[in-house]
Amino acid sequence: MHHASKAYRQLGPRFTPGMTDLAAPPTGAEPQRFGPRRVRRNWSTPTALIGSAALVVAASTVFAIVAIATSGQVRSGFDAIGHSEAPQVVATNDLVYSLNDMDANLANVLMVGDKQLGPGIDRASFAKLFEQDRAAADHDLQLAAIHAGPDGAAAQQVGQALDALGSYEALAAQVMYSDAGHADRPAGQVPADESALFAKATDLMQQTVLPAAKTVAASNGAALESSYEDRHDTAEAAVWWIAGSGVLVVAALGGVQLLLFRRANRLLNPGLAAATVLTLALTVWGMSAMSSSAEHLRGAKKDAFDSVAALTAAKALSTDANADESRIIVDPSRAAKYQDSYLAKSEQLMDLGSGVTLQTYDSAAQSALDTYFGDPVRHPVTFGGYFGAELRNITFPGERAAAEQVLRAYQVYEVDDRELRQKLATDLPEAIRFDTSPAASDSDGAFVAYSGALQNVIDINSRAFGTSIDAGLSGLRPWPWVPLGGAVTVVVLLVIGMRPRLAEYR
Repeated sequence: MHHASKAYRQLGPRFTPGMTDLAAPPTGAEPQRFGPRRVRRNWSTPTALIGSAALVVAASTVFAIVAIATSGQVRSGFDAIGHSEAPQVVATNDLVYSLNDMDANLANVLMVGDKQLGPGIDRASFAKLFEQDRAAADHDLQLAAIHAGPDGAAAQQVGQALDALGSYEALAAQVMYSDAGHADRPAGQVPADESALFAKATDLMQQTVLPAAKTVAASNGAALESSYEDRHDTAEAAVWWIAGSGVLVVAALGGVQLLLFRRANRLLNPGLAAATVLTLALTVWGMSAMSSSAEHLRGAKKDAFDSVAALTAAKALSTDANADESRIIVDPSRAAKYQDSYLAKSEQLMDLGSGVTLQTYDSAAQSALDTYFGDPVRHPVTFGGYFGAELRNITFPGERAAAEQVLRAYQVYEVDDRELRQKLATDLPEAIRFDTSPAASDSDGAFVAYSGALQNVIDINSRAFGTSIDAGLSGLRPWPWVPLGGAVTVVVLLVIGMRPRLAEYR
């Protein structure tokens, strides 16, 4: 029965429906407050319920907006890092590789002369490889120019690299044109004018072109690191934004339930209870999704891409070191310079400490590897450089075994380098054959095996990077539809729960 009717019966003849005034109490008697207070409560309860319901709607709207906005920011972070910024870093490292390989193949063109030393080991083959590297370098620089935009420091750096590469290509063309004019030249017997012209070209590569390209690569790497830090912080902050807005909705729903309990003696409202459970579920889901996204982003950048960046840089550096072997043959007057350059690059790849020379490098490397392989549980890494950084960041299945294969293949290549230098002192034709032969027992074959092992580790980490990016995006795919649909559902459940209670006051 309606509450107001019950009140009318309790008041008796002093209050009946339709009356507008109450009889005055007898003089000296305490005023009768029950009737008026009950009327005032009947008037204020619907208003309070409607107001508290409005707060729930507002809080649900805030939750939806916060969840949609934060998930969108996190999703854009995955897109930017996975599909733009990280590929830019790889592209500029590939640019450095192509530039180094260009100069190596230019040296090889001069080194073999007119002789056919084996399948694919002749002037035409190396000239073709040079053109392929030149086209790849031009393409990578054009992409870098697009990403850099028309203005700013990045655009200036790319412009410097483009100008320097154009100058180098002009010199390289002169070198190959001059060499084509020397018919029947024995392998390794480079005329002095060609050797001088090559020295000018390779100095331009080492002193101008490569530094400009490495500056672009370093800028892209620094930009990626800064972007990652910001976007990872955003993903972690998103957890607490969703938690806070979810608690706000739960508090608003709790307020409505408390009001119903105090005003209407309703212990539990099924609609409001369902809305509360749904909000808690959405909040926990949202927090979990954002937390997982932050971890996927960390794994993609720190576990996978940091190794990709280091190893693609190592690949480019290794190609440059390998070119130093050919440079010694083409420009023997500066053999000491190229030998020092080779050692410096070897130390960047595997830093064995100060005081190591080319003569002591192999024994120092063997000692470091004995220490590493001698403890198969802890795998102590006592060396630095790119290889040390990779061995300290082993994360994925098969990665350690692949990285260890790189160490073994690198050690074989380094030993072959010493053998090459010994042959250069006694038998130049044999040294050139050994340097260019793809046989597994020769220097170029060892370098190919080492490069393949290195690429295998790069591929493992590249796949892991892509998997982490895809997993992060997949976890965010239900958003923003989940919070939007959840907020609408909460409002519907609120209406379902409140409508019968409000009807009691009509």
